[in-house]
Amino acid sequence: MTATIVEHHPHRESASLRIGLVMINDILRDGLSVALRGLAMTTSVRAYRSMPELLTEAVDKRPEVLVVNAADGVAGIAAAALIAPNSKIVMLIHDARAAEAVLADGIVVDGFLLQQDLSGRTLENALRAIMTGEVPMPAVLAQQLLARAGIRRTPSSMAPIKLTPREHETLLLLVEGLSNKQIARRLKISDHGAKRLVAGVLLKLGCTNRTSAVVTAIRSGLVECA
Repeated sequence: MTATIVEHHPHRESASLRIGLVMINDILRDGLSVALRGLAMTTSVRAYRSMPELLTEAVDKRPEVLVVNAADGVAGIAAAALIAPNSKIVMLIHDARAAEAVLADGIVVDGFLLQQDLSGRTLENALRAIMTGEVPMPAVLAQQLLARAGIRRTPSSMAPIKLTPREHETLLLLVEGLSNKQIARRLKISDHGAKRLVAGVLLKLGCTNRTSAVVTAIRSGLVECA
């Protein structure tokens, strides 16, 4: 099946985006397409049932932002990062449990959308945030992650926080107080790659900012306090 393509006129915002939707659910995919189509900041919306369809696109025509559905499984989200490494990935989820399931496999995304809160406004706010280097995360999701993190880390029953080797390197650099750009230089990766790693570390720790992440890491024994 070929991708559904909706092109927009260039008289809209100059800083417009190519958006891709990768999700199996027809109703959800079509509904999101309609909502995104109405945003002034989108220049095209391309809908795909699966990642293999994305491979049919020329590399320079692939979406700048990919919206993927956590319900479709971890494999598809991991494939998105491989097939379109220059695309920013936004994950559509139901709750914090879905985000944790993906992050547990070492997959990092650039932002999150809660399915029950989808609207033209939330979509536009998320896209604007992600294009300015922020990691969009609904407040309710942050609260859920923090609540679940608090439950996990009670002294009597403390589950280990599993970071990949690269994420642990990133955490150590966060403790040093380095910015994303500095982390990118130290790890010899792109700024975008550093931002993804930092976002993954924050989410795995159940934190919404760097300061709380450092405190949590020290309290959890992930790093030693100098």
